Amino acid sequence: MFQKKQKAAKRRPVSNSFTFQPPVRGWIANESLAAAKPGGARVLENWFPTKTSARLRGGCRKYATISAGPVLRMWAYKSGSVEQFFASDATKIFNITTIADPNVIPAAAVSGLTSGYFSTAQFGTAGGTNYLSAVNGTDTPRLYDGSTWTTHAFTGLATPQDLSFVWSYASRLFYIRKNTMSVFYLPVDSVNGALSEFSLAGVFQEGGSLLCGGKWSMDSGDGLDDKWVVVSTEGEVAVFQGTNPGDANNWQKVGIYKITPPMGANANMQAGGDLLIGTEDGIVPISEAVNKDEAALSLSAVTRNIEPEWKKEVVARRTLPWEIVKWPTNNMMLVSLPVPDAGISSAMFVANLETGAWCKFTGWETRSIGHYAGSSYFGTNSGTIHQMEIGGSDDGAPYVCTYVGLPDHLRTPGAFKIIHSARAVFLSNVPFIAKISASVNYQITLPTPPSSVANYSTDEWDGGLWDVAKWDSAGVGSISTKWVSIGRSGFIVSPQIQITCGVTPFPRTELMAFDVLWERGTVMN
Repeated sequence: MFQKKQKAAKRRPVSNSFTFQPPVRGWIANESLAAAKPGGARVLENWFPTKTSARLRGGCRKYATISAGPVLRMWAYKSGSVEQFFASDATKIFNITTIADPNVIPAAAVSGLTSGYFSTAQFGTAGGTNYLSAVNGTDTPRLYDGSTWTTHAFTGLATPQDLSFVWSYASRLFYIRKNTMSVFYLPVDSVNGALSEFSLAGVFQEGGSLLCGGKWSMDSGDGLDDKWVVVSTEGEVAVFQGTNPGDANNWQKVGIYKITPPMGANANMQAGGDLLIGTEDGIVPISEAVNKDEAALSLSAVTRNIEPEWKKEVVARRTLPWEIVKWPTNNMMLVSLPVPDAGISSAMFVANLETGAWCKFTGWETRSIGHYAGSSYFGTNSGTIHQMEIGGSDDGAPYVCTYVGLPDHLRTPGAFKIIHSARAVFLSNVPFIAKISASVNYQITLPTPPSSVANYSTDEWDGGLWDVAKWDSAGVGSISTKWVSIGRSGFIVSPQIQITCGVTPFPRTELMAFDVLWERGTVMN
């Protein structure tokens, strides 16, 4: 008789694989670590999240030196195709459009000031001239016409040096008088003349004084539904509509709303028709403030994913004013994190304008930030100005890019796992050294970061020699990946990558995926 064949026992695979998505959702600080969604990072320093990957940030390069003290403000003036760049310290304004030597302080365009923290607004008149109005709350307001700085010729206010903030709305310039509830405004299409007062003393009820103003629209540009907005130091927001505050038939109050106190007069940004204001609870759109109670606004804040970290920085840096700048060509929103004392690290918050994903750039002392000619700059406490996202080092010094992913159960919650090896998949067209590792059980343990690759050069247009340079040498990227041993074990895993940048060329490197090979293990008591 034939014996019945026994079925061979199925062998379970010894190793399993798992792929972590790149951190396209950016830095996430408000999710449960035990049930985190894919595509987020617990640490994302000097990486910028894109729609499909995360890329290394570029370096910085010293652009100018204006003082031995802090760079308090930077702003641009543009008329037609001509654009100029200005910066101020505590006593002077400098034209820094063209700098011969970044280590030599240029001649001042305006001197003898008693304050350098300016608010500026550009305004075109019916005569075709573009002007820039600048006020600081202590000095006579200044006016720039593209070639010469003069003082405003105002009447109707005995102390125009008290004007501390300026913005334009409905073809008028509006000014806040510091430490008061009064706004002053000029006639239509005018940069000089009689100032008229519009008081909000009976409108705001929580004390303080007016801080800043702007405009808000339901569409993405100037239109019939534009609204006039003014904000107090206590976080009260008044919204009016119309074109003439002096005409009761052409000026109506829309409402009074409440947000938490703003982080500075220039901590705001226009996003389409909306006005974003940086507050103690995060960056709040005015469109949300008019629909929600103050206590619920943090849920609608642009910064909700990093809310705990935002509030931590507010506590540490509240004594200095913050600033927000939009960088359209790099698809970034920049938030300065000024350094009030030596015990606080240099950094800035950065968001992807399209996706809203956040990250943190470290090593940049952002006392002030500005945008000029398609590039962005930061000013330091020591009086230097640096161009952002240029080259592959911070003024010759290396910087470390660190990514730690959100913890993941690898599809087997509660199971003990042995992580044997891992690889990161990069798309890059430049050399780099990546250190791959992993943390387990919610504890971040980072090894010593790797060294930068040796310096090298690339051939780029306008920089290389004809018939010598290779014009596509920094063009098309290629996939780079390598398995490395990990040797960690635990019940939940976080991927980690560290790359040190310290070379001349821009680090064109993107993280596409992170793979791990792991084995299910047992825990012995």
